[in-house]
Amino acid sequence: MNKTIKLALFLGIVAAISGLVLGIVNYITEPVINQNAVKAEQKNLELMYPNAEFKILDYKDDDGIIIGAYKANDTNYIFKGTAVGYNSSTPIVVLVGLNKDGTIENMVALEQQETNGFGARCFEKENIANLYLNKKSVDEIDMLSGATFTSTALKTIMGEVFEAYEAVK
Repeated sequence: MNKTIKLALFLGIVAAISGLVLGIVNYITEPVINQNAVKAEQKNLELMYPNAEFKILDYKDDDGIIIGAYKANDTNYIFKGTAVGYNSSTPIVVLVGLNKDGTIENMVALEQQETNGFGARCFEKENIANLYLNKKSVDEIDMLSGATFTSTALKTIMGEVFEAYEAVK
């Protein structure tokens, strides 16, 4: 019995020391890991604001629609959002740039395989400019005729973007 107690005590001490060491390593490496994540995403973020300095914002939404949140030059915000449109096998992934007052300034599709002539029209420059840019709420965003599923997915993303902006500004 005495041997069992000694072994249990030894294992408890080893577990405590291991947990402490892992905590310290995580504390030291977390900023480096975050900075490396920004560098990996830098090319995409520079599509929105070239030559800006970017910081990762700590934001998670309950639905998993916002998959990245960044601040550019301490004035603008970029949110990476995803939702399923008409092509359910490939989700839509977009970057949405908001200026300091929460107005959509830019939108870039990183991934989309929506139907040409229908949902893909939502990502044409003219339609992005007319439907999304200079809007401050999801209520101002119109649907594109003939692209209901894609438009709905994008409105869902934009709704979450506006909520995320309110939470992090």
